[in-house]
Amino acid sequence: MTAKVCDAPDLTGELKMIKILALLMTLAPAAFAGDTAAQPGMVKYTADGNVFTAMVPADWEKEEEIVAGRQEKQYGVDLYSPGKKPAAAVSLIYFGPDHPRFKTYEKYLATLRDTKDSVPGEVAGKVTDTVVNSRYAKTFDKKSYALYPPYAPAPEKVEMLERYVIVPAKKGFYSLTLKTQKGEAQRNLAVFEKILKTFKPAR
Repeated sequence: MTAKVCDAPDLTGELKMIKILALLMTLAPAAFAGDTAAQPGMVKYTADGNVFTAMVPADWEKEEEIVAGRQEKQYGVDLYSPGKKPAAAVSLIYFGPDHPRFKTYEKYLATLRDTKDSVPGEVAGKVTDTVVNSRYAKTFDKKSYALYPPYAPAPEKVEMLERYVIVPAKKGFYSLTLKTQKGEAQRNLAVFEKILKTFKPAR
């Protein structure tokens, strides 16, 4: 009697499924890490009162005056780059509708563009429309100068680039700014753009 040989089970489909599951498990940490994985060297910052969040450089110095900010009705953080001085500075600030000085973003914008008390040679550029994370905004650049080191008998006059991005809100407004040495502008503008792409206003 000839023994009947049973066909071996076809495992091709199961092996494919196992490979797919293994791949998904490999990708899972990156998929759920969110903006942190997408932005190497960046960490999430949440402003006091949860008025906004943004990814900011992990190695930049952070200064946040929560008590004073609540009194002045402005909330956020100032960031300073490591290395070459004068340092680049990024400010991310929300101005509440009850701010004692700036009730509207238009008044704030006009104040920023006023150069009558500035160092001779400073020039404010044209205000243009832009978009920040699907939100309408205004932006302009300014050529300015920093005297460094400050308070020195004969400080060096360092040309700076300032970029201002003003985002109106239903109540109040946001001010996102960069100030950097002209020679460091390309690198620091790239950092600033990363911050803007992750900026998420709550108002």
